[in-house]
Amino acid sequence: MNTAGKLVKLESVIRVRRTDLNVRTVWTLDRFREKLSALRQLYEKAETSGGDDEDEDEDSIFCDPADAWMDDSRSSHSSQLLTPHLYVLS
Repeated sequence: MNTAGKLVKLESVIRVRRTDLNVRTVWTLDRFREKLSALRQLYEKAETSGGDDEDEDEDSIFCDPADAWMDDSRSSHSSQLLTPHLYVLS
């Protein structure tokens, strides 16, 4: 897409909300797939081992310090669901 002489790349992203902490972050599709794969492995492990450490492992998946969590307490969730993310490439 070309906007005012600049190349714009549209990218689908996944908005992730932690409702218990009122925070949110954004994952790329690749990041989402990594997290989904980790969750599948976690549940497969829980099925075979009885699920003793499931909560700790789940926290390590969803509380990754590499994720940029932002305050979500003042946002209007319904209006943000359709907000497009544009990245301008120079």
